[in-house]
Amino acid sequence: MSALEQEIIDRIRRMNEGQQRHILTLLDEVEGAQTIALGEALRQIDTLRLQLEAKYGADHFTSAVDILDEIREERLDDILGSM
Repeated sequence: MSALEQEIIDRIRRMNEGQQRHILTLLDEVEGAQTIALGEALRQIDTLRLQLEAKYGADHFTSAVDILDEIREERLDDILGSM
């Protein structure tokens, strides 16, 4: 257990039950906010992707894998060409 974890536990133990419940509520809110924010971001990304595909077609954009492969090929050509 880290020193930070131990400090948190010690401070919570010194609180009364009402304060401990309040901390638990705050932790639930923080965890829920992160999940909602991530879920909403993923929904927005997926919506944008679908809109772009509908407007330009599924094959309009180069995939990240294709871009990386092209970079690797160019780098390999540079290395082998310099020998």
